[in-house]
Amino acid sequence: MRRSFALATEPHTADIGGTEILFHPEIPADEFLDAYELVREASQAARSPETVTADQLRDANRAVRTFLCGLMLPESADVFEEMKLPSRIYAELLEFVLELYGGGASGERPTGSSSGSVPRSPRAGTPGRGASPSKASRSARGR
Repeated sequence: MRRSFALATEPHTADIGGTEILFHPEIPADEFLDAYELVREASQAARSPETVTADQLRDANRAVRTFLCGLMLPESADVFEEMKLPSRIYAELLEFVLELYGGGASGERPTGSSSGSVPRSPRAGTPGRGASPSKASRSARGR
């Protein structure tokens, strides 16, 4: 048996309010995971609403920006650093790059929807609600 695996060669594009930000086509897995771990550590400190400080939130925000810039082409990172964005855009970009490079590297599948997202698979052992593909194809044959 033989199987081929394609590597992306074209940059990935995120359109932020009409400004195109280009991300590297591929990132080595270890580099991605090491950088993402720093983001997770900074985010952990900012997860407890009753004890979080403004400085902890700023640190988490800086960690996300630094992480994202490291995945961008240099010209895009320069433009991105100058942009003043709401927190939700950082969260959406984080989800975007997790889908691109990590395949859900956070240990969990990114949540929310995006045009590139694949629907979450049903849990093992949980019956689906739709007709099976084989039943659907049989009923369509007579048409």
